[in-house]
Amino acid sequence: MSGELRDILLDALARDSSADVVVKAGAVERLSTACVQVILVAADGFKAAARRLEVENPSSAFSDAFERLGLAPDLQKLI
Repeated sequence: MSGELRDILLDALARDSSADVVVKAGAVERLSTACVQVILVAADGFKAAARRLEVENPSSAFSDAFERLGLAPDLQKLI
């Protein structure tokens, strides 16, 4: 799954040089550590391109994954 997420985010970054990307995370039931890593690296990539990767309405499972890894402040920056 993290590979698919990576491919989608890379495609979004390459496709449009001005649009921000919103990850609608309200229905997420599980989030692996690898997916958290992909999201954080992608956010850095979007920032470097003067764009923003945002997370909209993260589910408790989504937020809990960041919390367990000690990355809750990083998630807050994306919301």
